Amino acid sequence: MRFPASPRGLLSCLVTLHLLRLGSDGFTVEGPVYPIVAIVGQDIVLPCHLPSQEDARSFEIQWTRHHFSEIVHHYRNGEDQYGAQLKEYHGRTELVKDGLSTGNLDLRIRGVRPSDDGQYFCTVQDAASFGEATVELEVAATGSVPQLSLEAYGDGGVRVLCRSAGWYPQPQVLWQDPSGQHLTSVAQRRSPDERGLFGIEDVTVVTGNGARTFSCVVRNSRLNQERESSLRISAPFFHNAHPWMVALGVLLVLLVAFTGLSAYLWRRKVVQSRELEQRDEELEQRDAALEQRDAALEQRDTELAWRKFLLPEYPDVVTLDPNTAHSRLVLSPDGRSVSLGTSQQDLPDLPERFSNWCCVLGQEGFRDGRHCWEVEVVGKVGGDAWWGVGVAKESVDKKGYGCLSPEDGVWALWHWKNLESLTNPPTVLFVSPLPRRIWVCLDCTQGLVTFINAENGAELFTFPPTSLSGARLRPWFWLQTANTTLRLRGSSPQPV
Repeated sequence: MRFPASPRGLLSCLVTLHLLRLGSDGFTVEGPVYPIVAIVGQDIVLPCHLPSQEDARSFEIQWTRHHFSEIVHHYRNGEDQYGAQLKEYHGRTELVKDGLSTGNLDLRIRGVRPSDDGQYFCTVQDAASFGEATVELEVAATGSVPQLSLEAYGDGGVRVLCRSAGWYPQPQVLWQDPSGQHLTSVAQRRSPDERGLFGIEDVTVVTGNGARTFSCVVRNSRLNQERESSLRISAPFFHNAHPWMVALGVLLVLLVAFTGLSAYLWRRKVVQSRELEQRDEELEQRDAALEQRDAALEQRDTELAWRKFLLPEYPDVVTLDPNTAHSRLVLSPDGRSVSLGTSQQDLPDLPERFSNWCCVLGQEGFRDGRHCWEVEVVGKVGGDAWWGVGVAKESVDKKGYGCLSPEDGVWALWHWKNLESLTNPPTVLFVSPLPRRIWVCLDCTQGLVTFINAENGAELFTFPPTSLSGARLRPWFWLQTANTTLRLRGSSPQPV
């Protein structure tokens, strides 16, 4: 199996070899029912096993994250494979081989870090079967004892600051007065340090007349642990918190002495201010309306020019090439639609036929000019539906297990839990509702591949310009679910 230089770009490698082959028999793999809790800095073993206690020493075993896109540990042919391992796990993982003979697939992680928090996928496969289990790792750390200090006077009381560091995940902060009543936080700041551990600064305002004791409790709910500190504030601090009372008395005397003059000046200022505010508001509303109108006109002109340039008056008529179709794919007699069959067909193993990815290419190839064709997703389009459309080089690898990205000669969108572009790393497209009709537009001269929602004319995604160097490009289709069909439409594009 070939991996790109950057493991974090492995979106299209997130299906292991025999998941794509859809083997009829699979392993039963089990992980823990509840999350595994690990303390930062300690070693942890993630449990995973075959209930059948089958000898797993000759199997291929992978521990991955984020649905196969990031490899944590890889074991194959009786040896550990480190070529595609994530950098942050180098030298920190170990497959516990003592238990392989009895079906134990446990993984040890040394020196747990906050970044290790999350889901892990334990997968095992041989030449005919595949199985997977999910293990949830919850990383936690209890921080330092809170430090309390008086910050300043304000809001009618004394502002008290509570500081603590070294927590994971973000802790909860609770203030209490001597009677056990909770105080409200007026300012909060939580930020991670270079290790990913969180520090907190939380401020509350305490009021009163006599000496009182206040507490700050910082709690890690994941470990059910907390740290607490108390601070006693003496009565003079509360008296000093109200210097405004003296100032108020002086101000009242001044207000009585200058009541007449102040009233006159105030009324005059209010009238003038209202007139100026009203005039400014009218001018702002007029300017905003003009800017909005100009922006709308400019956007309309830009969209019309863009669509006219991108969508040809007569789209290309595209048909599917049966010689390239994976043996699980069933093509319609007219070569205009493809669906996933219930089993593999007995087809000749031609050099141009896809043997691992369930893909098929179009008959037509393009080296220059602009081309456009419309694909309709019939049946299930979201949820667990797996489908993809785009463009591929005619020379794209059809026999190996390479990734699907522009670096490998594929420019495409696919749906797998989300609609995503197969960039490196992938880009999630937040589109609602999911489009059922998509225009695939190819500009060989400019090196552009663009996808348009045929239902409303909106651009879904455009790959960055690239030099195609005269390569022959063909329509590309991927289908991995039985309740979805990809169908080529023959109508002309209608800009909205």
